[in-house]
Amino acid sequence: MRIARYVFVGIGAYLALSLPTAAHHGAAGLFEEETIELTGSVKEWTFVNPHPVLLLEVVAENGSTAVWDVYFGPSAVSALRRRGFALDTFEVGETVTVTGHPATAPGVLGIDVWGADSSVSRADGTPVP
Repeated sequence: MRIARYVFVGIGAYLALSLPTAAHHGAAGLFEEETIELTGSVKEWTFVNPHPVLLLEVVAENGSTAVWDVYFGPSAVSALRRRGFALDTFEVGETVTVTGHPATAPGVLGIDVWGADSSVSRADGTPVP
C-alpha cells in the first residue's frame, strides 16, 4: 500500500509540473523590440480563449489594404477581462490606433500590444480599455 501511495504521489507531481509547461507556448523572439504605431478599422474582435483576436484593416501609404493581427501577449480572456476588456470592447468598423512591437517573421502582419510601451486607443485618443 505504501508503494502505491508513492507511485500515485509521483505521478500526480509529474502531471502537475509538466502538463502546464507542455500546454503553453511563449512568444519570445516572435516580436521586434522596436515600437510602431498602426491605425486601422476593426475587422474582427473575437473574445475567446486561448487568445482573443483583434484584426485590423490598415490602409498603407500606397493605398493598399492589409489585415494586421493584434496580439495581446500571453493573455487569455480572464487576464484581459481583469484589465477591462470585454466582448463588446471593439465594434467592427471602429477606428483604433495600436502601438506595439511588430512580428519578426518576414511577411507576417502582426503586432504585440502587451507591455508598458504598448497601447490601444480609439479614434478620439481614449485609451482602450
